Amino acid sequence: LSFLYNVQSGDNSSDLDYKSTNSLSANGGTIRDNMSNDGTFALASPGTTNSLGANKSIVIDAVGPTVDNVSSVDNNTRYFSGDNITITVGFNEAAYVVNSGGNPSIELETGSNDRFAYYTSGSSSTVLSFLYTIQSGDNSSDLNYKATNSLSVNGGTIRDNMSNDATLTLPSQGASNSLSSLKNLVVGGWKQQAYIKSSNSDANDSFSYPMAFSNNTLVVG
Repeated sequence: LSFLYNVQSGDNSSDLDYKSTNSLSANGGTIRDNMSNDGTFALASPGTTNSLGANKSIVIDAVGPTVDNVSSVDNNTRYFSGDNITITVGFNEAAYVVNSGGNPSIELETGSNDRFAYYTSGSSSTVLSFLYTIQSGDNSSDLNYKATNSLSVNGGTIRDNMSNDATLTLPSQGASNSLSSLKNLVVGGWKQQAYIKSSNSDANDSFSYPMAFSNNTLVVG
């Protein structure tokens, strides 16, 4: 007898087998021999000789990748307009990106104008990288994404090798695996500068003394 199983979204098995020894059911019908004797439906114990799991190796994967964490490869420090920050998204399995129809992105919380980090690399691995270029006016005391739904395929796709779409939900802000918890990336603010003013104004005037600055040194003159 042959039975048809249609795999549905969310189904998952590393080695397909039936549920238990009593999984075969007439389900309101009959299974009999030519003398009208009802069949005995007891199956071999799952995983043992003569069971489906022992006789075949059938993998069911109808579950897409899910996000494990959001972090960054960059140092915990302050960044300014024109700087780049690479945001990384870790998945529980290899994720494959197709961006010919649009580039996946992450919306970031950057003050008055929220910016986006756009996918750059990592397809076929468990970690995808997104690049954020800081613009004038961006500000954050501890960079994070806008919301748990801030990751978007943006017209592209993020899937596993079985073409199951990834679940794009990010960790809650402040969770141990969120960007702001794993990293301390400060955006914007005052950028250290030093100015030297001289009264020398004639041609060929020059400074004859070396000067060096370090740390948070401010020269006023």
